[in-house]
Amino acid sequence: MPRLSHTLDLDALDREDLLRSIDGAYRILRSARFDEQGYLLVPDEEELERLERRAQEAGLVDPGARRDHRERADAEAERLVEEIARLRQEMAQEQAEHGRPRTETRRAVEERSVELDVLRSKEVLRLLRGEHLAPGSHYLLGTVGENGEPVFAEGDQGWVGTDLTITSWDEEGLCAFDFAMREDPELSGFEDPVTSGTVEHDRAARTLTVHARMRFPAPVSTLREDSPLLRVQVRARIELPEWYAALSGARGQDHPAGFEVVHPLVRATGTATPSAGGVDRWSVATSLDVRGRGPARPLVAAASWALLRSLRRSQQTYVREWVEEVERTWARVARGLPELPGLLEDLAQAMANARSPRS
Repeated sequence: MPRLSHTLDLDALDREDLLRSIDGAYRILRSARFDEQGYLLVPDEEELERLERRAQEAGLVDPGARRDHRERADAEAERLVEEIARLRQEMAQEQAEHGRPRTETRRAVEERSVELDVLRSKEVLRLLRGEHLAPGSHYLLGTVGENGEPVFAEGDQGWVGTDLTITSWDEEGLCAFDFAMREDPELSGFEDPVTSGTVEHDRAARTLTVHARMRFPAPVSTLREDSPLLRVQVRARIELPEWYAALSGARGQDHPAGFEVVHPLVRATGTATPSAGGVDRWSVATSLDVRGRGPARPLVAAASWALLRSLRRSQQTYVREWVEEVERTWARVARGLPELPGLLEDLAQAMANARSPRS
């Protein structure tokens, strides 16, 4: 198929500010503390509000967007509370008239209650095994409600959530961890995680690589649980030295940033390569190439042709909107980047000073 491509006009990111921000992120990780039950200790509300105000002043956080998000969440919570109350009244009427509520009504109450719990929930990180940041240490990123109890069901190794396991931690070399998004097998019908993989950061080489394996949420009755058609492999990589080398005019054999998605029927590759634009500007050439594999090749080619014609007829409206949003977000980050290392240092100190609310 023809390759989809676009050139982004982005604000330049200062390399030293970026490297100092990466160092700040590592300081935050080292500063993390956990209580007797293994839960991550976080700063109190007053301190978090202070840090958020500082992030807003630096332009790293859009206060309007955060306010809109909160207002939408509050409105949705109010709607769910009203709907649950109405459904409970229906259950009471059905109990009085028929001796028991209808299964559909009871199920609707349970589903809306879970939606409300999720909306009001927060994520917590728990160290389940090992020493913090030591190879072999195992964490669980879970979701708890307002009462501190897990929103979802418990599994054999803890709450349903995302498992994180440190596989390597050398801050002068390779730091890596495995992740696995765990589901309840009774609900999903699958024993393996819906998404799993590895994140590797070579701090010496300044490269970041992500390998992921994803499973489509298809019913077991449609395809066998071990069918390769249900699974896709994803690999993404960014090489910081090669990125800045490309800005200076040097070109290596590979693109400094890219990703690859591989499925038995489809393969997609995307790349990004920068060049110097105007003053303090980057011109980033991006491309996406999707190709069918085996018997799916004609189908993918036809779908790609239809997609290209649709984009051209719409004058690439959706692509243009996406590009504008990317450039706006990038510009905000670029403006705030010089302040980010200091903010991260402040957050690291706050994490080191965090205490359990029960102490």
